This record gives sequence, structure tokens and C-alpha cells, in this order.
Amino acid sequence: MSKQRKKKSQQPVPVESTSAVNSLHWLTGILQGIQLFLVGFLITARYFLPAESAPEGDTLTLALGWFLIAILYAGSLLTDRSRSFRLDRFDFAVWLLVAGQIVSTLVMIWFGEGQQRDALNMMWEWVALGCSFSLIRRLFATPALRGTLILGFITTVVVLSVYGIWQHHWMYDQLAKEYQTARQQYDATLSPEAQQKLLSMGVPSDALEGSSRELFEQRLFNSSEPLGMFALANTFAGLLIVGFLLSFAVTIDCFFGKSTSSSSLWNRLKPGVFLLSTMIIGYCLILTKSRTAWIGLIGGLVSLGILTLLQTRRNTTADPLLWNKQILKWGGLASVLCVFFLMLATLSGGFDRAVLTEAPKSLQYRMEYWTATWDVIKENPIWGTGPGNFRSHYLKFKLPGSSEEIADPHNFILDVWANAGLIALAGLLLILCLACYRWIINPLPDPVLSERTTPLSEKSFSHDQLSLLLGFGLSFALLWAIQLFVFSIDESRLWLFCPAWLALFFILNVCTRLSLIGSQDSTSSTLPLAVGAGFIALCIHLSGAGGIAMPAITQTWLLLLALAFPVITDPAKAIMGSVNPADSDSPRTAPTIHLRTVALAACLILTFFFIVSSFAPTILRKSLVLQAEQSLMRGSSFRNAQRYFRQASQVDPISPSPWQALAEIEFRKGEQNRSAFEQGVEWKKAAIQRDPLNPRHYFDLGRQWEQQYQASHQQDDLKSALENFRQAVDGYPHNALYRATYAEVLSQAGQYAASQQQARRAIELDEANRRGQHVDKYLNEDTVSRMKEIINATRSNQN
Repeated sequence: MSKQRKKKSQQPVPVESTSAVNSLHWLTGILQGIQLFLVGFLITARYFLPAESAPEGDTLTLALGWFLIAILYAGSLLTDRSRSFRLDRFDFAVWLLVAGQIVSTLVMIWFGEGQQRDALNMMWEWVALGCSFSLIRRLFATPALRGTLILGFITTVVVLSVYGIWQHHWMYDQLAKEYQTARQQYDATLSPEAQQKLLSMGVPSDALEGSSRELFEQRLFNSSEPLGMFALANTFAGLLIVGFLLSFAVTIDCFFGKSTSSSSLWNRLKPGVFLLSTMIIGYCLILTKSRTAWIGLIGGLVSLGILTLLQTRRNTTADPLLWNKQILKWGGLASVLCVFFLMLATLSGGFDRAVLTEAPKSLQYRMEYWTATWDVIKENPIWGTGPGNFRSHYLKFKLPGSSEEIADPHNFILDVWANAGLIALAGLLLILCLACYRWIINPLPDPVLSERTTPLSEKSFSHDQLSLLLGFGLSFALLWAIQLFVFSIDESRLWLFCPAWLALFFILNVCTRLSLIGSQDSTSSTLPLAVGAGFIALCIHLSGAGGIAMPAITQTWLLLLALAFPVITDPAKAIMGSVNPADSDSPRTAPTIHLRTVALAACLILTFFFIVSSFAPTILRKSLVLQAEQSLMRGSSFRNAQRYFRQASQVDPISPSPWQALAEIEFRKGEQNRSAFEQGVEWKKAAIQRDPLNPRHYFDLGRQWEQQYQASHQQDDLKSALENFRQAVDGYPHNALYRATYAEVLSQAGQYAASQQQARRAIELDEANRRGQHVDKYLNEDTVSRMKEIINATRSNQN
């Protein structure tokens, strides 16, 4: 090779020019706007969907949205080389928590030890939540964006609080009147139309008759706690305490912070709007009567005071007198707030004698839950039960006389360990340790507090803020579209929420004009510290209440963490990297391009598997099941309904619900048609195969065999009934009804000693339930009399 050619070959090859980078700037801006729009929609929409319905797949559409944002973000990394994506300790901790859910699900599916459909749906929900955490930390890199997001969150909580107050004062009375009318019609006619009316009102199918009906009516007529869009007041209260602390911090900043606004009387009165919002949230929180939320709120206020004092001490180390004044100021404010909170709770009826007298019983219930949960953990401490499968395992260890057949342990640490094993537990503990280290032990200069930004414009938002606001505003319209697939949203409420949300948001925005974080003296702002206090308060609440497995609550928990510790990119380094790309040699640039391409491909593959394994099967199955149920209500032939249910079983082969419905159709014809009964048994076994640990399946099948025995008098039918009742008792040993039914069938089979043993145990469990006043679990008088007859039968009578 000649010297001239060699010299040419050693010249640097330009990777890309500055003009080429700038030419893709518009595409990066569009992708950024779409991402923020989707984030605004997804965060808001989560709080207007039933949080408890996630295992059934009602919120998978929101999970799909987060996967789409991940794809767009990975694509923006290719169009904007100045961006970088590196996982830090917080990302690692959160994804370790998510990895535990994934591993637990895969292990459960491999061994076939649970309800796979619920586990897969919840696994993908956790993956989507992990994506949301990492993405929010990077997308909301400016104080203005974070402030707009917090303002949108506060607006959502205020709207739901107003709705909750309406529920307390008016909704329950209206529902009671409507229920009594529909119940009278159903009791008189027993028609499918009347039954559907009750079901559409939210009456559970098992509460149409028997003791479950008595319990449901007792709760309906005696309840007054606001629920928001949730099914439990405790879950709603977890959201309210976070909203209260954030709104309270903004109120403090509005009244006492240094504002850029003028000092006119109107501008001094504007913060009163935020004070009113804080009082509305607080009043709704009181009405929930959630003791764990109240303790969490007190802990959050104390934490806010401590964090504020620590910050003040760091800034005033040379002035001990000012430090003492701050202690007196915040200590006095905390005392006044606690007294005001107790007075308001007492006057509103939220704090009464029952709240105090029932507290020891509530604590006793939780001790029972935690004791049985520990037995569940000991059974499988490494991998856990699998997401969404806790209840089936819990029933095996549920204590005699325990109150509820809970779906979670009512403690977020036990919940994570029991459901997802040691890997997820390690991730959870690492999150808590990192947060504690950054907030309390060794607080570093927070990028939220150290950034120097210009105030929010009085007349306009930035393009990124407008995209986020558009996502907020269109949330309700998009939710209306989603309900076509989810079938669980009352669309009339959405059209009421939409104008209320928009009006409140812009009122609060006009009344602050502070950019919430960036436009004040950020070193004295209370809001960044309130984010940490909200996280602590929610952790305290979740120590005695369920919710960490509900995506709406987990989203709030991770959102606070993401806002507290955002990933801030150094703009100087980013500009140098984009303007002078030739300064970096090609061997380092090429791998970066390859890694970004691999990241985009990984997001695409992840989304593909999500759609194939969960989203598409669940949506199609729910659509077909709905068509089948409507066909049955219209009085059409069973064949049409069976056709839809069979199609549902094919599109979602791991869900037990279509097989269960097919079995029920065949059992209706089984008394006169033996072949139909046998076909129903096959369908029922198929449902059991897909949910093998649910004792209810075995109990229902045992009853079908018993009814068939009464008609056929074949011993094989009786043996099949006994086998299924035995498996039901093994799966739920402290169920009085299961024991009593098993005792009766044993007596019919001539196994008198075993029958007496089961009857004695049924009586003991019934007495424990009556001591605990668990009305829904009482044995009726006829069953109790029959058990006593079995117990008192002499050997001669038995022979």
C-alpha cells in the first residue's frame, strides 16, 4: 500500500454531521410529545378504572399504553443521539421487584400450580409498572413538567374526593332504594331480567340468595364510606393521603413561599383555593374511616416536618436560633393539624366510638391474616404463589373463625414475599433502603432543588406541557372508547368527570402560577419534601392494608419515587455529544448505535409477547363471554351461548371461566339427561385443570355428583361426590359449610365415624364464626340440626 493511500485510510470517517442531527430534531420532538400525551392519559385513567379488576384483565389496555411509550422512547434514542439511557440503583431495585413477579409466574406456569391467566395478567401489569417508573424518571426531567404532573394528580384526587363525598351523603341512600325495588321484583318473579338488573347494580352472583345475600344487604344498608372508583374504602384512602400531602405542601408554599406574583389582595387570596382543595381531600379521607390511612397521614405529616427540619438545619448550620425557631414552628403546626383533624373527624361522624372500639378487632383480624400468610410463605418461600394466586393458597391456612377470605395479606412486605418470593422481596427492601438513605441518612443535593429554571409563563405552557395536558384532558374520552372492550366503566360518570377535571385544573393553575417547583425559591419549597412524605405515608398505610398488588396503588407508590429521584441529563454534555460527534472515535459510536437498536428491538419483542400471551386473548375472551351471556339473557337457545363460550375457550385456552360457563349450561340439563351431565363434568374438570387450587371448584362439582346420586342411586356417583368434597375440605379446611356437606355425604355412604368427625368440626367452626360475628359464614338452622343428629347418633342407630 502506498504512503498516500495509507494516509487517506487513516483519516477519520465522519459518523454524522450536525445538520443530519438537527434534521431529526423535529421527529424527536413529535415522539416526545406523543410520549407525554400517553403518560398524561395513562396516569389519569388508572384512577378511573376498577383497581381490583386487574387480574381479570380490565386494565391491560393501560399496560399496552406503557409498552407503546417504551417503544417510542427507544425510537427517540435513535433519532436523538444526545440522549442516553443508563439504569441506576433505583431502576435496578424496581426491576428486581418486577423480576420477582416474572420468575414467580414462570415457575408457577411450569409446575401448573395455580390460575395461569390471572398470574400472566398481573405479571404484565408489573412489567408495565416497571416501564412507567423508568420512563417517568427520564421524561419528566424539568421542574415545569414535574409541577404540571403533580398539579394534574392533585386535580384527579380532588375530583375523586368530591365524588366520594357525594357517595357518602347521597349515593348509598339512592342505591338502597333502587336495590329494594329490584329485589322485590326478583323475589316475586325470579325472572332473568330481574336477576340481570340486580347484577348490573353490582350485586355479586353468589349474593342473590342465602347468607351471602344477608351479608351484602347488611353492608349496603349500613355502609357510608366513600369508595371513589375503587371497590374498597381502604384502597381509596391510600390515594387520598398522597393527594392530601401534596396539596397541603402546595398550600404551604402558596401562603409562605416567595412568589413572583404581585402583592395585591386578589393574589393573596388565590392560595385559598388550594387550601379548600386540601380540606376537601381531608374531609373525604375522614369519611373513609380507614384507620391505617389516618395513621399513615399522621406519619406523613411527621415525616414532612422531620425532612423540612433536616433541610433547614443543613441550610442554617451557622444560626442555631433559627433552627430552634423552625422546630417550634413546625412542631406547633403539626400539633394544630392533628387537633384540627380529630375535631373535623368527630364533627363529620367519621371519628366515633365504633372507630375506637373496633380498632382492637381490626388489629386482631390483621394478626390472623399475617399468621396464615406466614404459613403460606413457609410453604413456598423462594418463588411465592404467583401474582394473583394468593387467595387459593391462603384458604388452606386460614385460621378458624378468621374474618375474610382475603386476596392479599394486608401488609405490603408480606404481600410481595408471599406472591413473588425472595427476589421480589429483595427488590422491595432495596427500594426502601435507597429511599431512606437518600432522604434521611445521607441526603445528596437533589436535582429537583438544585436546578435553576425560569418561572412558568403566565400566558402559555411549553410544548411538552401542552402535550401532557392534552393527555389529561382526553383521558375521559379515551376511557369511554376503552369501555367498549373492558365493559366495566359507567360512561355517564366519565362525561361528568371530564368538565369537572378540566375546570378544576385550570382554576388551580391560575391560582398558583408558581410552576409548583421551579419558580419559587426552591431551597425553601415544601413540595419536593412532600413527595417523600407521601411515599412514607403510603408505606405506613400499606403496612396494614392491601393494595401493593393493585396497579393503581403501585403506580402511585412508584410515581412518588420517580418524581423524588428523576434522572437529569447534563445539558452541556448532551450538546457537546451532538455537536461534535466526530470527536468520539467510531469504535465507541458504533456499539452505541447497536445497543440503541437492540433496545428498540427488545421493546418491540416484549410488546409482541404481551399482546399474544395476555392482551389479545383476554380482550377476545371477554368479548365472546359477553355475547354468550347476552344470548342467554335474551332467551336464545343454549347452542348460541355454547358456541360463544367454546370460541372463548379457544382464544384464551388457559382461562377457566369459559369452561366453567359451559359446565353450568350442561348441568342445567343434567337431571334429565345423563350424557349432558357427564359432558358438564368434563367441562368442569377442564376448568379445574386451569385453576387447580381453588376449593370452590371441587365443592361445586361434589354437589353436582351428589344431586346426580339422588336421582341415579349409583354408588360411583356417590364416590365421586365424596372425592370432590374431600378435595374441597383439603383446600379450605376451616370452612364450616364444606365440612357439614362432607359430613352429610359421608353419612349417606355409611362412613359414620368419619361423618361424626366432620360434623363435630363443622359445629366447632360454626361456633367460631358466630363468636366472630361473621354472618356470611353461619350454618343455617337445618344444617346445624342435621350435624347434631349425626354427632348424637348411637352405634345401634347407625347400624
